[in-house]
Amino acid sequence: MKKQKNYLTLLLIVGNFLLVACGGNGNQNGKETSAILSVLNGQSQSSNVTPEGLQLSNAATTRDIQTAFQNENDGSFTFNDNISFLSNDGVKITGNLFIPKSGTGPYPAVIFVNSWALNEYEYIVPAAKLAKKGYVVFSYNTRGFGTSGGLINVAGPKDMEDLSKGIDFLLANAPVNPSNIGIAGISYGAGISLLGLSKEPRIKTAVAMSGWGSLPDSLYGNQSPRLVWGLLLVTAGYITGRMDPIIAENFQKLLDTRDIPSVLSWARDRSPNTFVAELNASGKPVYISNNSQDNLFQPNQILPYFEQLAVPKKLDLNNGIHATAEIGGVLGLNNYVWTNAYDWFDYWLKGIQNGIMTKPKVTIQKRFSNDRVSYANWPIPSKVERTYHLRPMGLLSPGKITTTANTSNGNDTILSGGTSATTGVPLLSEILDGAVSVPVTTNVNLIDRTNAMLYLSDRLSSPLKLRGRTFYKGRINSSDYAPHVVVYLYEVDFWGTGKLISHGTATLFNVKGKDVDLNVDLQAVAHDFPAGSRIGLAIDNIDPMYAVPKPISLYTTTFKHSTTTASTLKFESE
Repeated sequence: MKKQKNYLTLLLIVGNFLLVACGGNGNQNGKETSAILSVLNGQSQSSNVTPEGLQLSNAATTRDIQTAFQNENDGSFTFNDNISFLSNDGVKITGNLFIPKSGTGPYPAVIFVNSWALNEYEYIVPAAKLAKKGYVVFSYNTRGFGTSGGLINVAGPKDMEDLSKGIDFLLANAPVNPSNIGIAGISYGAGISLLGLSKEPRIKTAVAMSGWGSLPDSLYGNQSPRLVWGLLLVTAGYITGRMDPIIAENFQKLLDTRDIPSVLSWARDRSPNTFVAELNASGKPVYISNNSQDNLFQPNQILPYFEQLAVPKKLDLNNGIHATAEIGGVLGLNNYVWTNAYDWFDYWLKGIQNGIMTKPKVTIQKRFSNDRVSYANWPIPSKVERTYHLRPMGLLSPGKITTTANTSNGNDTILSGGTSATTGVPLLSEILDGAVSVPVTTNVNLIDRTNAMLYLSDRLSSPLKLRGRTFYKGRINSSDYAPHVVVYLYEVDFWGTGKLISHGTATLFNVKGKDVDLNVDLQAVAHDFPAGSRIGLAIDNIDPMYAVPKPISLYTTTFKHSTTTASTLKFESE
């Protein structure tokens, strides 16, 4: 556990910086640029939140990995830490290489790709484990990180060229079976792994952990910039690597709502879902692991990608935030995801009949539980869509969530502003929720209905088994040209305490004074609402996780309920 805490400490330090730099609500876009610049210039107001402090935390994580590596290094493999090759544009790419001492080869090979802000040493413990099992393992620093040259390319064309040149180097310098090469990575490495599987014919299979299927949806889903995680990526990239200026420029464009089509085009070129047809045509197998509380690469952007794959595939959706379900394996600890990853490579690269392909194709870990639900495919073959209807608020009472259609007309108007409905403290609440099952809670009775819509159901007579996404649909009229909403789904107990189960966000543009439909898809989870609990739904305009289209201003949003235009809440369920 001590080793895991060091990684989480890095996130907490950066999270603390984000809270300081972004101010109380984290949504006044004029502050984002100054926040970035303050870090780059070492001018943070907190003595603990400096580039040097972040680098020391990163170094502490590296030391823990090195210690775990020494425990694995039993002399059964060689380890060359002085690997380098030149890419097509002359940039030097560096890495390390493991070769088994037993046998004569050729051996199957696994290529590891570093996470954002990390380097070639990230995977030396899994690499040692694989080398002891008879794999050649090659890890390299993507351009712009570690000791590799060049500027960070964000899984772009230069990164693909580097990967291909790395395979050239590997085949020329190690006893590798060219028909059995796999690739794997976490986060940034996962995205490059999926793109490499689609584009590089010599890669046979991939293991992608906490990666993305759609980069546009990850950065700008439902036209809402991911403020906290976007700022984290930009600052960490500048502190630990050499950033291409276009990265920060594109993020700022999303925050400023300008030149959006060009930014999304840039992101689509770096998205595995853009190349699904190529992967399906190749038939190459893929194992994907992602996390339900990951607010960087949220589950709703990886599930459609998985659905489109017509190749041998497996998906595990775990509790946790970005990369936390997989980090234990990097440190050599027993880990559900990495056990499946090792079995996946053993089956597809060595032909070992270990049962990995007889396991359920899809598993989802339940919220606040170690239990998993398993399915033969996704979408769930036996999926049931359960529809609830939303009725307007009363003078002193919340709106109703019912199984019967709304029979009354009514309009509810709220003012823009934040409320006690929230995703919590950025990063800190996510870590507590995803890693140690401490939920974000609020008493729904205390949510200010001047600034939020609130709906409550009667107590459930039987459990409601949520298995996937939740869809909110309503009709609104705003006094602002670009209203922003955040929708929160709660499990509410007898006393009114709501546990946050999922949430979603959306921004509409050019809708001032118009009656328009508002559709929000909440993040996919597996959760059992117990009998006796109530469903709670809150909607407001501000959350520290997301950026608004402009500095906060006062405007109204009217939610229209009628017998002819239904406001609904739909659950993907068993």
